[in-house]
Amino acid sequence: MLMKILDISKLYYFILFVALSLNSAFVVAQSMDKTKLESEVPLAVEGYDILTYFNINGAKKGSDKYQAVYKGKRYIFSSLLNQERFANDPNKYLPQYEAYCAHSLTMGKEMLANPAIYTLEEGKLYMFSTLAARDAWNTNVEKNRQLANTKWEYKAIKRDQQINAKKRWAKENTVKLFSF
Repeated sequence: MLMKILDISKLYYFILFVALSLNSAFVVAQSMDKTKLESEVPLAVEGYDILTYFNINGAKKGSDKYQAVYKGKRYIFSSLLNQERFANDPNKYLPQYEAYCAHSLTMGKEMLANPAIYTLEEGKLYMFSTLAARDAWNTNVEKNRQLANTKWEYKAIKRDQQINAKKRWAKENTVKLFSF
């Protein structure tokens, strides 16, 4: 009997581990107080419905009635259909470079973009801080995209290294107490 209980507890922890490991691959509807959600999770792209960028009418603001949290940011949508489409494939709709100005990245800077200034290229959403930045980007899109991608990847590697260094430092520089 004890062996069965141990086997069940091992199975429980294995399932829990797998679920936690894969939680980013699943969309989970959660119940949360709206006020708490809005105060704790930052709003992405100033409340624009990111799916509306991909239709002919252009970008428009979402309604706080339809929301989703993904990668630590809160997205709002203009309809239930857009909310569901986002839930099924969020990466398809997310702005490139986490909504930083694409052109500023070509110069190694991270400037937040103005969500009203954007362009779509090859099914991807690029945002810009100013109209002049968008015009400069459009002078040589391929070259600018390669440069921005290189700078973005470099910054992502640096961020990961800093995060890992902080974790390692915290782990290796802890005080361990022993009493005998």
